[in-house]
Amino acid sequence: MFYLSHLPENPDGYVKVSTSTEWQGWIFRCLPRGLDREVRRRLISNLKHVLVGLELKAALILPHAQRGGGKSLLFEPYFHIMSFEFCVGVFSICEGIGSAIWLRENELDGAEANRIGPNEWKPSLLREFDPAGEFRLDAHVDRVKSVRDKLHQDRLGARENIDWHAFSYENAFVPALSALQCLLHKEEQSVPVSSNLKA
Repeated sequence: MFYLSHLPENPDGYVKVSTSTEWQGWIFRCLPRGLDREVRRRLISNLKHVLVGLELKAALILPHAQRGGGKSLLFEPYFHIMSFEFCVGVFSICEGIGSAIWLRENELDGAEANRIGPNEWKPSLLREFDPAGEFRLDAHVDRVKSVRDKLHQDRLGARENIDWHAFSYENAFVPALSALQCLLHKEEQSVPVSSNLKA
């Protein structure tokens, strides 16, 4: 089972996040061999910056959610938006790595810019990171996708119909962090030491 970690802080009290370079090793180890060189380069470049962004969001969300001792940092509506953004970032990580795995399972290297849907990459991701269902990655990815898809509902002009409780700490952030921690667990020796995303 995964648990939320405490936030590592530097002596000045500011939350320390990793550099994007520190994330390259973990991403490299999670991607299968045989991808087109440029596809691999772009994936690593994109995902490492998403991960640093997730660290920053977690650094704001966790103290706010845990409140007390003057730790509340966010205006309440922005707290929900931040949780939504965290889900979008985690979905990007799952989609990027899952798609890379699916490509190699199908003897493709990505050079043809193949379009890969969630129904294709998600089973590949589950086989690689949670084959026995021990960490409930399947359910967590579904929840993350559900929260992320609220954006499409808004595009249809249905903003007033969005249940904003869907963006709460328990309904959005916790499943997203649990999904991400399941991925991080596989190559945890390569996760930046200072990261606040670790289990």
